[in-house]
Amino acid sequence: MKLLFPLLCLVFTTLLLPNQLKAQEEDAYADYSYLWEDTKKKKKKKKEKPAQVTPEVIATPTEPAPIQEITTAPVDSVQISPMESINPVLDTLNQNSPPITEDITAEPTEEDIVPKEKKSAAPSNDFRAGLPGSEPKSTINASLGYTNIAGENFVGLTLAPEFNFGKVGLGLHIPILYNLNAQEIRTEIFEDGVGPARLIRYVRYGTQKRDPYYFLIGELDNIMMGFGGLVNNYSNTTSYEKRKLGLHFDVNYRGLGGIEGMYSDFDPSSLNLFAIRPYVRPLATTGIPVASTLEIGATYLTDKDQTKIQTSDSTSTKYIFTEPGISAFNIDAGITVLQVPFIQIDIFGGFSKLNVSSQPLIDAVAAIATLPGASDAATDGFKNGQGFSVGVNFRFHFIADILSTDVRIERLSFKDHFIPQFFDTSYELNKDLRILNLGSAEKQGGMYGSLTGHIIQKVKLGGSLMIPDNISASSPALVRLHADVERLANKISLHGSYVKGNLATLKDAFKFDENSLAKVRFVYHMNKFLTAGVDYYWAFAIDENGAYKATSYVSPYFGVSIEL
Repeated sequence: MKLLFPLLCLVFTTLLLPNQLKAQEEDAYADYSYLWEDTKKKKKKKKEKPAQVTPEVIATPTEPAPIQEITTAPVDSVQISPMESINPVLDTLNQNSPPITEDITAEPTEEDIVPKEKKSAAPSNDFRAGLPGSEPKSTINASLGYTNIAGENFVGLTLAPEFNFGKVGLGLHIPILYNLNAQEIRTEIFEDGVGPARLIRYVRYGTQKRDPYYFLIGELDNIMMGFGGLVNNYSNTTSYEKRKLGLHFDVNYRGLGGIEGMYSDFDPSSLNLFAIRPYVRPLATTGIPVASTLEIGATYLTDKDQTKIQTSDSTSTKYIFTEPGISAFNIDAGITVLQVPFIQIDIFGGFSKLNVSSQPLIDAVAAIATLPGASDAATDGFKNGQGFSVGVNFRFHFIADILSTDVRIERLSFKDHFIPQFFDTSYELNKDLRILNLGSAEKQGGMYGSLTGHIIQKVKLGGSLMIPDNISASSPALVRLHADVERLANKISLHGSYVKGNLATLKDAFKFDENSLAKVRFVYHMNKFLTAGVDYYWAFAIDENGAYKATSYVSPYFGVSIEL
């Protein structure tokens, strides 16, 4: 029995002691139930920044935690960080304080470093960049065909590769023509002007009004400076054989402003048409809708062209009215008033002034004034003219790039001795005639309209018309058309452009003469690589007497077209 009683005490103690210890532990952790909260909620709480509590408040808590419970907690069994251990107290002391949800562990963002109001606003989809389209591809084009130029027969090979890698592009045009009549290689393309550099059709970096840096050296076509009040639909090339190499560029800084410019011809024998336009978007950093898209620019232009012009008697001449030098000035502004996913509306306007007065021009206008039927402007003597324009561009872009259109309408108003959009393709066709027409140009108004669109990137059509209210030889109109159909039904491609300037009547809009330029290429894709087609040109070419003459030539060919 003496042994039995101690044995029973030992068993009893063994059974009850764990429960007693467990109860003590539960009592010790009764005020720290937050340790067993859901882990997801726990992670969210860690992101909250604890409120700032002064030492005076901590020193006098309303409900102090029992010291004995904290000291008896088995800290080895549960790991508690100092911040976690004080959170219940802070939560109790700051029940009425708003929570701070800032993530103190997050890295500072650009918005934290550069305030939003200091950033430049991204420019809208500038309509002057043209309709959004697919990226240009790299292709190898080569053709073997027959050509008749100014009555002479040629057979030859033409290589026209294009290489496009991101923002960089290079296009070449290398004709090797053999004259069947003279039995020799045609070399006129390499003579005068920039010579062999004509083999380069273009070298490009970036896209104007889409990239911060844009440069193009080579053939310039359909160039517009600013909003087009002074320079619009300009082309530097009137002969596809004697192509000119010009420069067009546009550089801007973060959409805040920039500078665009153009030089028409790198012919070292003459200082040719040069234009430059600095512009600024003064409210770009404000973030104010509509107002932040405002652009203001000023264009200065000069031309002192003395390039040799071949005549029919194998001699040469020069332009008379550009020899003393001419200049022009324009100030314009534009703003995007509406931009939603499918529609964009821009309004713009400008003022232009010409400075072409010279003694040769004054004498020529005085001679015109003596002719029967001379205009009042001619009889009043010559003064430099000026004009105004205001317009709107409406862009419609249908979902999934199925259909996109740009519609531009301008109202033109100008005084005596001024022609709106003076520097267009007509200017390069005959500079002296274009300037002489200013002598008889009378005060009036006019309209300019253009329409450009594409359907699923396969069919691209467009055209424009600049028409004074009273069309005449001294106030001429201009018509421009272009079309691109790329591998329609995987078989047919068509590329064409047509310009007719110095129009005294719309009845002659499609009459080919010395004021016309046309280029059409029809391609039939026999398979993935082989093609057959025909090229048609109406442009200025050198005739048998060495003079430039407006003429047509047709060139059927077989060739290859390979997309890289």
